[in-house]
Amino acid sequence: MMLNARRTNLAPRAALLFALAAGLSGCGATISKLPESVGGLPAGAPQVPAEAVPFPNVYEKRPTREAKPLDDTEQKKLESELTTLRDNQNQRANPPPPPPVVAVKKPVPKDAASKKSAEKPAKKPAADAAVAKKDAPPPLRLSN
Repeated sequence: MMLNARRTNLAPRAALLFALAAGLSGCGATISKLPESVGGLPAGAPQVPAEAVPFPNVYEKRPTREAKPLDDTEQKKLESELTTLRDNQNQRANPPPPPPVVAVKKPVPKDAASKKSAEKPAKKPAADAAVAKKDAPPPLRLSN
């Protein structure tokens, strides 16, 4: 019995792909020397250091501090200074609103006040009725 499935041998293709990848991985140093238009680094890029930076020794003992820690009084003094600075900054950032402007009325002479009161006409009763009608709700209209 014969199978209709076509057998493909992937081993040569995979080996060729692996060799190509290994060959191109060695070109990493030369890519930086290519012009920028082809994919290299721009002219203003920093140069790679000649020596690699050594890793810090994790097991090395830390050096002792030269400054002594603050005692309680110094700590409280520093905290109070910081709170006053913070409050000053908040006041500068959000100043309080200005006080309201109060209009000052000029005193009116007695003679002028009596003239103005004499010139005012008396209120009409019809005007009061019109005001009352304005306050009342409008009549409902039915539309078809």
